[in-house]
Amino acid sequence: MEKADFTYILDKAEDTDTKKSLNPDDVWKIAKEHLKLMIGSKTFGAIFRKVYIENIQNGVAQLSCDSDFKKQKILKDHLPSLKMALKKASNMNLEVELNVAKEEPKKDSGYEYVDTGDNGQINIMSQIDMDNKKKEQMFQESNLNPKYLFSNFVVGANNKLAEAVAEGIVKDLGHYYNPFVIYGNSGMGKTHLMQAIGNEVLREDPTKRVLYISIEQFLNEMVEAIRTKTNQDFRNKYRRVDLLIIDDIQFVEDYPHTQEEFFHTFDELYQANKQIVLASDRSPQEIKKLSDRLRTRLLGGMTADIKTPDYETRVAILRQLIEENNATVDDKYVDFIAKNIQSSVRELEGAMKKVISLCQLGMPPTEETLAQMLQIDIDYKRKKIPSGKVISAVSEVFDVKPADIKGKGREAYVAECRQIVMYLLRTELEFPLEKVAKEVNRKDHTTVIHACKKIDEKREKDSRFNEKIEKCLTILRE
Repeated sequence: MEKADFTYILDKAEDTDTKKSLNPDDVWKIAKEHLKLMIGSKTFGAIFRKVYIENIQNGVAQLSCDSDFKKQKILKDHLPSLKMALKKASNMNLEVELNVAKEEPKKDSGYEYVDTGDNGQINIMSQIDMDNKKKEQMFQESNLNPKYLFSNFVVGANNKLAEAVAEGIVKDLGHYYNPFVIYGNSGMGKTHLMQAIGNEVLREDPTKRVLYISIEQFLNEMVEAIRTKTNQDFRNKYRRVDLLIIDDIQFVEDYPHTQEEFFHTFDELYQANKQIVLASDRSPQEIKKLSDRLRTRLLGGMTADIKTPDYETRVAILRQLIEENNATVDDKYVDFIAKNIQSSVRELEGAMKKVISLCQLGMPPTEETLAQMLQIDIDYKRKKIPSGKVISAVSEVFDVKPADIKGKGREAYVAECRQIVMYLLRTELEFPLEKVAKEVNRKDHTTVIHACKKIDEKREKDSRFNEKIEKCLTILRE
């Protein structure tokens, strides 16, 4: 795109009337060109599209944009550049007032300038319009949700590695972390992080072909392709992307033919240095019916787990949600929800959204009302869980017979499962030591103390083991 002739615009704008009162449209046309030079065309297109000057008066430029996110981004990262561009366009040190438009902002008309190379006139906005349309098209084809960004993903000890790898992928697509497999329990933020990668890649380069799907959608499209004899179209769709993101990959284990098709798609993308990002509820090693060659491919890249967030991270997630909704919520609600909902970020956010809605309606809930609303019985929740459910949960997750847990066998694996049961009875159900020992047919309460200490230590050191404990807790709290 050719450089704008600012002199032409200024000469047109600076008549007797505009010297007395600045024309907002003329100022903004010039300011935008300066902004593009300062922050780059790509960033300008992503951030300042649908931003307009509504009025200039009393030394203040009143601007409007189309989203609160964009407003916060401009004020946080681009305010100095915006003020400088406005100063160059108006010869005034204007303050900035930025508001979110309640209605669709007015359409910006293209404007013309004289090309210094010849006497013809060209529209310098046409290229921006074309770029924006192409970006919108690429975004729609990607299936990405625009709300999932790195900027609103709360990083804590539970997901620090996964987030760092995700950021690294954007900087060097298809090389160091390929494939990237994120795993963890449902509701931990895997989908958010995966889509943040896709959104950031498109923000950096709208020409990149990004596709986000679930494995179920992949399966359905494959079946439809077989039915309609359009197999080649199906393969082309998935093998010509720069970034393929697939959610819930664990479900592929039940469909051998889908595994076969996915394997060939995976191989072709990998050989072409195209990025693959996958999410699962468990590590590839724990997906039992996965073919060996596909399992080897998945483990050949980078894997990172997302654990249950700790209390501090849960509080940070809730406070960010409050800020995003421009709400005011008492800290007692944040503390209450963070302490009582531990196993799912999705449930955590859902609970806070209910509180935000009530507070905005002027009906803040009491602690008792909130407990009922969240189906939490503070005093009796743990006491209502039968001990048999603990044994059943450990049996299911760790693949051991309930009779063995309560038996006399001393095999290392069975003994560890027995210790896990003791640990959960003690920490989750708050049983006395003697009662815990009795539940697993043991007489000495010191065995229970030893078991709790050992399981606590292993949870800290072994992330996979900790994930299994969390699965047991999820079953108990259902």
